[in-house]
Amino acid sequence: MAKSSSATAAAARSSKRKSRTGTLTLEEVKSLGRELLSSRAHLNHAPALLALLSASAPLDLAVEALISLQSFFVPLLPSIPSTSAAAAAAVDASSDPELVFRSWLRQRFDELVAALVELSVSPQSDDAIRDVALDALMDFVKLGKDGKFQSAIYHKFLHAVVHAADSTDPLLELLGSKYFKYTDVCYFTYTSLDKIANSLGSKPTGSGKGALQNGGDASENSGVIFTHNIYNVLAHLPVIDFQKESEFDMWSTVGLSSKGEKDSLKDSFAACIKKKLKLKFTKAWLSFLKLPLPLDVYKEVLASIHQNVIPSMSNPAILCDFLTRSYDIGGVISVMALSGLFILMTQHGLEYPKFYEKLYALLTPAVFMAKHRSVFLQLLDTCLKSSYLPAYLAAAFAKRLSRLALSVPPAGALIIIALIHNLLRRHPSINFLVHWEVDENDSNATGEASQPKKIGADPFNDEETDPAKSGAMRSSLWEIDTLRLHYSPAVSRFVASLENDLTVRAKTTEMKITDFSSGSYATVFRDEVRRRIKQVPLAFYRTTPTSLFQGSDFPGWTFGDQSNDTVETIAEGNEAIERAEASDSTPSKRLRVETCMICGLGLSRYLVRPNVEAPYPQSCGLNMKFMLHILAIFCCLCSCALGKNISVTPNVVNIGAILTFNSTIGRASKVAISAAVNDINNDSSILPGTKLVVQMQDSNCSGFIGIIQALQFMEKDTVAIIGPQSSVTAHVVSHVANELQVPLMSFAATDPTLTSLQYPFFVRTTHSDQFQMAAVADLVDYYGWKLVTAIFIDDDYGRNGISSLGDELAKRRLKILYKAAIKLGAKKSEMAAVLVKAAMMESRVLILHANADSGLAVFSLAHNLGMTSGGYVWIATDCLSSYLDSSLHLDTGLLSTMQGVLTLRQHTENTRRKNRLTSQWSALVKGDSGGSRFLLNSHGLYAYDTVWMIAHALDAFFNSGGNISFSLDLKLHEVAGGPLNLEAMSVFDGGRLLLERIRKVNFTGATGPVKFDLHGNLIQPAYDIVNIVGSGLRTIGYWSNYSGLSIVSPETLYKKPLNRTIENQKLYTAIWPGETTTRPRGWVFPNNGNELRIGVPNRVSYRQFVSVDAQTGMVSGFCIDVFVAAINLLQYPVPYKLIPFGTGRENPSYAQLINEILTDEFDAVVGDVTIVTNRTKVVDFTQPYVESGLVILTAVKRQSSNGWAFLQPFSIRMWCVTGLFFVIIGTVVWLLEHRINDEFRGPPVKQVITVFWFSFSTLFFAQREDTRSTLGRFVIIIWLFVVLIIQSSYTASLTSILTVQQLTSPITGIDGLIASEEPIGFQVGSFAESYLVHELGVAPSRLKALGSPDEYKTALELGPHKGGVTAIVDERPYIELFLFQHDRFAIVGSEFTKSGWGFAFPRDSPLAVDLSTAILTLSENGDLQRIHDKWLSSGPVSSQGSDLESDRLQVHSFEALFLICGVACLLALAIHACVLVRQYSRHVASEQAALSTGGSRSHRSSLQSFMSFADRRETEFRKSSNDPAALAGGSSGRGSFTSSNSASTSISSR
Repeated sequence: MAKSSSATAAAARSSKRKSRTGTLTLEEVKSLGRELLSSRAHLNHAPALLALLSASAPLDLAVEALISLQSFFVPLLPSIPSTSAAAAAAVDASSDPELVFRSWLRQRFDELVAALVELSVSPQSDDAIRDVALDALMDFVKLGKDGKFQSAIYHKFLHAVVHAADSTDPLLELLGSKYFKYTDVCYFTYTSLDKIANSLGSKPTGSGKGALQNGGDASENSGVIFTHNIYNVLAHLPVIDFQKESEFDMWSTVGLSSKGEKDSLKDSFAACIKKKLKLKFTKAWLSFLKLPLPLDVYKEVLASIHQNVIPSMSNPAILCDFLTRSYDIGGVISVMALSGLFILMTQHGLEYPKFYEKLYALLTPAVFMAKHRSVFLQLLDTCLKSSYLPAYLAAAFAKRLSRLALSVPPAGALIIIALIHNLLRRHPSINFLVHWEVDENDSNATGEASQPKKIGADPFNDEETDPAKSGAMRSSLWEIDTLRLHYSPAVSRFVASLENDLTVRAKTTEMKITDFSSGSYATVFRDEVRRRIKQVPLAFYRTTPTSLFQGSDFPGWTFGDQSNDTVETIAEGNEAIERAEASDSTPSKRLRVETCMICGLGLSRYLVRPNVEAPYPQSCGLNMKFMLHILAIFCCLCSCALGKNISVTPNVVNIGAILTFNSTIGRASKVAISAAVNDINNDSSILPGTKLVVQMQDSNCSGFIGIIQALQFMEKDTVAIIGPQSSVTAHVVSHVANELQVPLMSFAATDPTLTSLQYPFFVRTTHSDQFQMAAVADLVDYYGWKLVTAIFIDDDYGRNGISSLGDELAKRRLKILYKAAIKLGAKKSEMAAVLVKAAMMESRVLILHANADSGLAVFSLAHNLGMTSGGYVWIATDCLSSYLDSSLHLDTGLLSTMQGVLTLRQHTENTRRKNRLTSQWSALVKGDSGGSRFLLNSHGLYAYDTVWMIAHALDAFFNSGGNISFSLDLKLHEVAGGPLNLEAMSVFDGGRLLLERIRKVNFTGATGPVKFDLHGNLIQPAYDIVNIVGSGLRTIGYWSNYSGLSIVSPETLYKKPLNRTIENQKLYTAIWPGETTTRPRGWVFPNNGNELRIGVPNRVSYRQFVSVDAQTGMVSGFCIDVFVAAINLLQYPVPYKLIPFGTGRENPSYAQLINEILTDEFDAVVGDVTIVTNRTKVVDFTQPYVESGLVILTAVKRQSSNGWAFLQPFSIRMWCVTGLFFVIIGTVVWLLEHRINDEFRGPPVKQVITVFWFSFSTLFFAQREDTRSTLGRFVIIIWLFVVLIIQSSYTASLTSILTVQQLTSPITGIDGLIASEEPIGFQVGSFAESYLVHELGVAPSRLKALGSPDEYKTALELGPHKGGVTAIVDERPYIELFLFQHDRFAIVGSEFTKSGWGFAFPRDSPLAVDLSTAILTLSENGDLQRIHDKWLSSGPVSSQGSDLESDRLQVHSFEALFLICGVACLLALAIHACVLVRQYSRHVASEQAALSTGGSRSHRSSLQSFMSFADRRETEFRKSSNDPAALAGGSSGRGSFTSSNSASTSISSR
């Protein structure tokens, strides 16, 4: 009860703390963890920590909570009940508090496991927490009860992986690199996948081809995603070779055996493990293949099943259903299934009756362009190799292939020719296809009279799918003959070369399909370009030489053929040789005999007796004759030996190795070299009959001892030396190797200065530090750091490596701020002094380049000095990772000194040799080093490959005629004598040839592809980026010289196109010192207590930007406020002091102000400093906080519109052309319409009027006349469109003229200003002066310096003719501030430069980067605009209201239009009135004449009579004028009109 109450109190405190703060902080989480581990009184902290294990929780809190919970549960695992159900039953049966506690533990542990699974699988989880969660989960799997593998936990984990909806590739990469190398992990992975696949397969699914197609849509079927996940897990599991003996590494303590089984059955233990693993492997794959596979998974399975699945299955024959079903699908699926099906047929007795029919159907042109054509064509050749193949089947394949040769690319034609050649050679019964003659009686004899053969007709049916019915036996291979004229020379030559008689197999050999199966257009073209052309001899003799020497060369001797005894003897020997030559038809023997004849006896032919007159005795001639015979025999023997070109392969080849046995690299490389020698001596394919012997010596990293050992090796006829592993020793020993011409092959000397130029016999079999330093530089650049501090050992290895680092950093505009050199053998106090100096520097990014022992000492001292805490960055080179990889059990105390450190590891591919060496490593170490245990590291792998390089090079050396022979060194003999015994040293005669063969090796070793480039470096340099976290190492990415930084393995990227864009440079999240995932800033202010000296321009004009108070010295202004606001946003304090620059009487020169930074007078410059090109070359600027640029300020006058403004939109020419076209269009339409349209007919005057009216009325689309002809309508449509454009343009232009204020100035832009030759003003101290003179070419005499806005105004008002200026060129912010106060000036033209204002700092200053970020923050949150409004928006506002009032349209703008319209109206009225008066007078006269003849006179007034006349229609007037009766009636007034109308109505009604 006491425990319960204390736990309740602790929970209350925890709840109270959490409710008080809302969320836990990192320190509170650490406190909860410490309290949980201290006693059971704080057990209720566990749920609080469990609540932090989620993908949405802060990363640092989640990692700390996970580590605390892992540390809490690991010791309690043996006491936790096996299942939750058992724990609940125990609680029901008893109220024992201990059982209650265990049940509670089980529930919390299940919650922890579920949280770890979720963190590992969830795509929202950070890479760091995923890695740590996976390690914790696998620790729980490993540390089960009695050391057994906890398969239940692991099954939950795999179940979540398979059922994950998102990609799990990063998680599977972690599993593959860390845990799938253990046998028990693989075993239980297969077991769980078998169960999961069976559960998925129990659901109703399709089968066969339909299932394949239905499985292709992953968005509609979640089962497709699960199938993908199962295959991804299977693909990441390593391929196990069950045929070879290997030692199985187990993750759990017991492994796959029960307790004690491993010890009692030691002999059969490995066989039992293999049997169990193979059985689970088979079940897992069978269950997976029963699922409906998506198309992409189907292809991947078929592509690898013959290599990765079939060899490892317990009974491969059970795959026959899957493979035959796949083979029956057709298309590319059938092609890919052929490999596996062929293995089952040839090796496991599978019978497939329709195999050849399906194979025949696959032969289409698409096959020769398919991705997997190489394997398919090789299998096709193998399938057709059987001599039991029926003749009709062989003929059908040959004929179908020959027909395909007409439509495939040249590379495919070459393959077809080779296949047909092999078919004809293997099956002589179908050789008749080469030449087929048609017999006239053939059709009658064979009963085919109904189908007569036609000459030129091919009886072969290429559309028939059955080979037996194709008619190939009655056809011929005429297609091959047509290939003689193929457009590709390679094809035509290949056909022409097959002229041998194929009926006799001994005369021909089979073609290797592998030489042609991977061909393409590119390979055919490349081979044709590289093809050798017969060379024309360039040397010739005008006459055939008859002697070797001239007579004057040897006085007293005669040269030539003489008829003496010696010549006769030689002639007889020549005849014997010629007979031997005739009897031997072998070319090599004939060549050897000819060589003997020419070089041996042929030489003696020219050396004959002396002259008789010579004063020599007879005995001298006889002795000379004997000596000549001896010389001839000797020359013959030498020439025969040279002519054979046969090397004597020795039984033993000696190789030396200089190592340091007690070092990390030396221990691993010693075992690896011994393993490589053993593998080579047991491999009959390389160096047959020769034993490789490696003698190892311990140099203890001493250059002197290394020289002595190298000299000792040379006393024993050593052909190559492996090592030394130290770069310092390699520098010294390389001189010995150069002198004695012995290749020196080092797998650990990475000094970049060890090049083949200075040391031609030095061969580096690992990657140079030049690439490692490039990786470090890319890391620094990736995280955005500018300055680094380099800590290194002061020797050749350290100095040259850091020098290479400086070069790589300089390429990326980075640099080493401080080089902290540690002397060799330095004491800890001396190391600490160096580290203290480094801590005083500005940079917090520390690069450590030292050997493992020195590096560990540095980290220990740095930890004590607090240099591994938060804010620091440590990047160590590969020596540290080699030490950690070799350690069997990592010391937690040691790892605590380097938490968060990044280190590099040389990347090696997962090759078969590497896996085999890794599996055998424990046994190799046990047999070589006795009791010491260590793991394999990358240097051991490179040492292993180094021995293989020598073996391959020696093999090529012997095959090319090389011999192992040594000769005396004359230089050593000159200094011989004494106890050194230097005369025993000898030069390796074949050293250069062996060195050449070493440079040309090309094979796949334990590290991957082994090949040298043109510079003598291994190809494909790559490194792993490793983060030291907790108790282990975590890979956060890779670096390669091909792709840079990436989270994808380099060997995968080598298969893709090169892409080094910034978007592709990625790494997983790193955990830095201080257990944080936030990227450290990487720099601080130097620890010297000095303030930043910031220069500020002491301006006289425009003091709103920067102003200095002459009384107090205070600096203020817009620029100063922006700087202060940006400094306040930084996460660290910046001490600074503003120092005015200038006299205060005029604006200072900004160029001189910038130069003060270069002379270290100022640490920065703050103010209205423009960012221009010349300044960016010497200083760094921040992000611009004000946009700026040069503009032109000038005085302007307002242009007002007049009454004739409506004519301004068009020019006079435009008005004339427009009017002319109106007349033309009217005339054209009249010509088209007047014959068919009454509206366009009539008197000439009417027609002319109609033409003008119609054409001008189209301007307003108001034409009344109808057009009836098609041509007329076509013309009108075009013209109306033109009128629309003209009218719109006129309207827009007139609107602009009448509404927009028109400002006039003689200057319209920068071009006009330059050409005007008028004086130009500029601000004192501005860069505008130099820009105008140097960039625009303005004469300095035209420029006038102005110091204030008042001087601006005065100069512009005076103008260029009164001592002023025509315009002022200055920056936009100053001009805008000037225009706030003066409204009679304006900016003309556009801004002709684009720049901005920024703060200046020294080059590569990190403060410039942080301030740029702060300025962007000010811009985004609006503070920058508020500061701008405070200083620059307080001046008087320009009179824009009055301007708008004056811009309103006035009557006088349209007075001309109104006048024209009024005049037109008056004129029309006047004409109408005149016509009316004239008609009225005529009417009155005619009326009086009518009254005089009779009738009554009306008594109306004259005005009434005129108004009545004006109201009448003109047609009535004309009618009454012509009809007197009507005129009389009309005079009777209104009543008479009515009576007449009614009378007429009554008449008409009758």
